[in-house]
Amino acid sequence: MREPPADLPEQSLRDALTIDYALKASEIGYLPIGHDSHAWAFRADTRDDERYFLKVRRRITNEAGLAIPHFLQERGVARVVAPMETVRGKLYTTAGDYALVVYPFLPGATGLSAGLSESQWFEYGATLRQVHEVVLSAGVRPLLRRDAYVPDGAAAVHAVDRHVDSETFGGFGQASIAGFWRANRGLIRTVVEQAQALGRQVAAAGPPFVLCHADAHTNNVLRDGDEHIWVVDWDETMLAPRERDLMFVMGGIGPGFVTPAQEEVFFRGYGAVDVSQPALAYYRYAWATSDIGSYGEAVFLREDPGALDRQEAVERLQSLFEPGSIVDIALHG
Repeated sequence: MREPPADLPEQSLRDALTIDYALKASEIGYLPIGHDSHAWAFRADTRDDERYFLKVRRRITNEAGLAIPHFLQERGVARVVAPMETVRGKLYTTAGDYALVVYPFLPGATGLSAGLSESQWFEYGATLRQVHEVVLSAGVRPLLRRDAYVPDGAAAVHAVDRHVDSETFGGFGQASIAGFWRANRGLIRTVVEQAQALGRQVAAAGPPFVLCHADAHTNNVLRDGDEHIWVVDWDETMLAPRERDLMFVMGGIGPGFVTPAQEEVFFRGYGAVDVSQPALAYYRYAWATSDIGSYGEAVFLREDPGALDRQEAVERLQSLFEPGSIVDIALHG
């Protein structure tokens, strides 16, 4: 998100850090990063020269995303970043009307923005294999969602599809993007229908579930020097077939995410595995559906995005249909 929440005063963050984390912030700065339209990022510097990463959400919708990184660290999966505990031992607190999660601040650039070395691609593969093979405890298993093979965003796509025929549009590029939507309506409907059909096919096949990060693209991999990585942002973690994660490195989800040579090094780290092509295809179509629905909602149906965020949603929605982007990858494998 490019703009902080308008109804979250900086003092609310300062108070939460002081009371719930015993941290005295000397400076708090907004970080216009990430593509999650329901999350915002801040950096907090403290008076003793420590630095922290603050993640703000309207609410915590997947508590496993907070607990699983700690569980993985306890099981020897070292290259994951876990949230800090509050003074009461909780993994998040509240700041105003928002949920606040605090992490140690890691200065490395993402793999998407700065690239990964060969050893980092290898470690990325080895780390995801560790995640997929971890034995879950009775304590964390009930926290985890199970993939139901219903593509996120399908309902939003249908709502936007109805909306673009029922309104007169004004600012924020809505008129032009409504025309763009109508021009691509057949393709949009095909993407959603294919996601739903493939979901039913994969569900019927009943592939084994493993622990998945579920958002494991290289923008959620931080460089740690030139040799190591950190896997961050476990908000979407769930039980699903391993193809949910492997989709991000088997062709990627857009231009610049992965090359064939990088994919080969990743699998040297990950190891041999049989990949279900229907499951891989499902997750590509499901990702495209989710992005179309999310950006469509931000343009047409949500009240909270500011002008910059709404304009970015317009641009990102259009970019989904460019050559080499996720719609193209889903359609052509």
